[in-house]
Amino acid sequence: MKKVTMQDIADALQISKNSVSQALGNKNGVGEQTKRLVLQKADEMGYQYKKDVVYTPTDNQFALVATEFALSQKSFFGEICLSLEQEMTARGFYLTTLAVGPEAIATNRLPRELEEKNWRGIFILSHISDVFVKQILELGVPTVMIDHHDPHLRTDTILSQNKDGAFVAVEHLITLGHERIGFVGDVDFSPSYEERFEGYCKAMRHYKLPVNSHYTITSIKEEQAALFQALEGLEEWPSAWFCVNSGLGFILNSYFQSKGFAIPEQVSIVCFDNTEFAILAQPPLTTMCTDLRFMGRKATETMEWRLRNPSAPIVNVAIGTELVLRESTGELV
Repeated sequence: MKKVTMQDIADALQISKNSVSQALGNKNGVGEQTKRLVLQKADEMGYQYKKDVVYTPTDNQFALVATEFALSQKSFFGEICLSLEQEMTARGFYLTTLAVGPEAIATNRLPRELEEKNWRGIFILSHISDVFVKQILELGVPTVMIDHHDPHLRTDTILSQNKDGAFVAVEHLITLGHERIGFVGDVDFSPSYEERFEGYCKAMRHYKLPVNSHYTITSIKEEQAALFQALEGLEEWPSAWFCVNSGLGFILNSYFQSKGFAIPEQVSIVCFDNTEFAILAQPPLTTMCTDLRFMGRKATETMEWRLRNPSAPIVNVAIGTELVLRESTGELV
């Protein structure tokens, strides 16, 4: 019987002999998917190779994948990234950040380094696209998502308690006497914003208050011109607003300032995410705060746990939020 060679495997898979050699030696020159195909074909054809070198991590290299947009949000995602890097370093791990641009997302093209290196684990920060994330999960590497989830993405996740946090924020406005409460946020932008809208609606229902479609803005770009235009078109005005993030809260506050409204005497504003937008606004904005450093720590701990328990059920860790009271909310006059 003819002895099976690397060239036979290469011909069967229609790849180069060099790629087969790199895959069998667990080298970084080929992606994880190619490695798995080569190993499977080698076993099928009866090729003898040193199995103890395959998929044995030679270092503690981990990847953090995020969009260029997310990485530009220094006051929010920057805190998570810094915490994650510090926690990983303290444990002797090495973390490499891989930025994903709009073109790569549109064409579903993974970063070259992600496919070529034998990563021990991968972190995904915030929303990219479900198709893109599925490709990452198909690499078969332990993966933890941070600040994003979807029923179709079967992997461990670290989240904020978005729905409960929004409920508390709106409840705060209601306890101040507000009954006409508006909403601002693009609910299709991310599951987090959709959940915050659900929390807003739940609070309104709980206190038997109507959700008025005239001032629930659920599709809006996070730009001053877009929000100003939407506000100018309103026929009715609520006495208070809930915004899905501090950027929109800052823009909303700027709009009312430009119109001469007294805040909070004439209108109250509460938002989500305790970033510099909430702090620098005049007056500073009441907001729901998530401990971002803690998110980074839990992501690291979850990755460690997953490495020790590869067959355990998927876990979703939801971190509670705290209401930070500032001058943008007050009793209805």
